[in-house]
Amino acid sequence: MPSNPPPSFGSQAYWDERFTSNMDPFDWLEEPNALDPYLVDALDSSRAGKPEILHIGCGTSLLSLHLRSHVDRPGQIHNLDYSDVAIQIGKAREEEIYQYQSQQKGNTQGTHAPCMRWDLVDLLDYKSLLRACSRASYSVVVDKSTSDAIACCDDISVPVPYPVAIRSHDPVQLSSAASQEPIHPLAVMAVNLALVTKPGARWIALSYSQDRFDVLDAASDVVPKGMMFPRPADLWHLIERREIDDVESQAQVDEKDGSVTYRPK
Repeated sequence: MPSNPPPSFGSQAYWDERFTSNMDPFDWLEEPNALDPYLVDALDSSRAGKPEILHIGCGTSLLSLHLRSHVDRPGQIHNLDYSDVAIQIGKAREEEIYQYQSQQKGNTQGTHAPCMRWDLVDLLDYKSLLRACSRASYSVVVDKSTSDAIACCDDISVPVPYPVAIRSHDPVQLSSAASQEPIHPLAVMAVNLALVTKPGARWIALSYSQDRFDVLDAASDVVPKGMMFPRPADLWHLIERREIDDVESQAQVDEKDGSVTYRPK
């Protein structure tokens, strides 16, 4: 009997259908506060007065709302996802919750409560990223299993030389003669994220694989020698890996808010 095909994590239609069929909050791997110690340390270490957080692959996770507790202004948080369905769900949920709280506190003027930023973005397309994000502006990237999904995609065909200048944070103009070469999707995302993050920014990631970020190893051959594509290891330095508890895989449903968390084996 043939096994079911794996999910099409690289398909926008897959994510739109998934979030349309189930709009309840869903958290991958761990609870929304699982990254708190690392997030607090990153924010405290930031030189920015009001450090901005880039939450990539926000989905319908309650992590987006949880991040608000770590900043002074909701606008410091920028939630991105490949699915516009997820973005609209997240925006509506935030507005509903905080508008209600504002009214409970006596706001009867009909003014809207301040909210986070939400945008539909393809992280593997630097043009899509730059339409939503300013260059060199984020101090922290929060990645809760988004890299896992990205790593499941096919290699990305990108123009080589890649039209992004590493040091200036500016795209460069290339002739139409640039060739197209396949690159590992996680390497493409790492380079694109470097375009919109500040020097010294922290990329905090939760993954089910301890080898997920081998693309950041200086000895990695993820970018063939001589190819005119930025090496992720020149842009990001892997500080440490930490393992989560080894527990049986199980789904947990929070009776209070209906959120679902899948814990890995």
